[in-house]
Amino acid sequence: MLQGLGLDAASEQVYRALLAEPALEYAALAESSGLTQAQIGAALDRLADLALLRKSRQNPDRWHPVSLERGVAALLRRQEAELAARREALLAGQAAAVAFNESVTRRRSQMPGGVEQITALDDIQTLMESLLYAADNEVCSIVPNVMPAEALQASRPLDEDLTARGVRLRIVCHEAIRSNATALAYERAMLALGAQVRTAAAVPIRLLIVDRTSAVVPFDPESRETGAILTTVPGMVRALCELFDRLWDGAAPLEPTPPSDAATGLTDSEAELLKLLSGGLTDEAAAKRLGVSVRTVKRRMEDLMRRLEAGSRFEAGARAAKRGWL
Repeated sequence: MLQGLGLDAASEQVYRALLAEPALEYAALAESSGLTQAQIGAALDRLADLALLRKSRQNPDRWHPVSLERGVAALLRRQEAELAARREALLAGQAAAVAFNESVTRRRSQMPGGVEQITALDDIQTLMESLLYAADNEVCSIVPNVMPAEALQASRPLDEDLTARGVRLRIVCHEAIRSNATALAYERAMLALGAQVRTAAAVPIRLLIVDRTSAVVPFDPESRETGAILTTVPGMVRALCELFDRLWDGAAPLEPTPPSDAATGLTDSEAELLKLLSGGLTDEAAAKRLGVSVRTVKRRMEDLMRRLEAGSRFEAGARAAKRGWL
């Protein structure tokens, strides 16, 4: 019972034993509790520190337990004082962090041109964390390649924090994630948290925009060693926002795990693709009708051919018709 108030198990055992028999000696305490005399000595010291023992009035050389009511009250006061101290420390730390963040923001805003190059990978990671944790309204991201599993895992706490705080998170990924199980699962998990995810066949450059006031791009997209550029220049940020918005408008929404027809096992998009292609439409025309890229159409058709065990599209059409898929 008292362990929840900061008392360890051995000290509580000794305290309870003394409450029952205040005159117990070391040897008797050890025998009744199963503790060593060293453990009992440590427990008595702990109880004295917590004001759960007082000097006996009859024998000042002995300790006497205070009442259970007084002991609980003392433990509660101690816990309350520790909580208050921790709260003050947390508030002081929070104030220091806010002040530091404001000083960094002021320093960046005072830099010539409002542009900063960061070369070290650790410094880039720190910058990204600072920007994302400070985001208030919206984060827009372009991811031009399939991120490895460890990179996705490192991004998860940041993305989860954004969605939990109600920050609008919009991500444009390369459509290659649709055929990568790990990346696809991650982005669908982000969808479930409230993020918006789209894919595009041509994704020009890695880009992060925070609250449409700050943007981060590679210094040189062909060389990671050159690091990244942070810009707060309104004209540059606006141009990068325009790039993102145009790419977003032309990208295909990533659906949650698509439901399939119970009879055919086809998703709605797969069934529609079969109908379009069997009707004589080209890949390009079908892609335009479905609002996806030509590459997506080809990938989906290749998957359907494998499921139909067809060696050609003509054979796939015949087998699909025979199965009642058309």
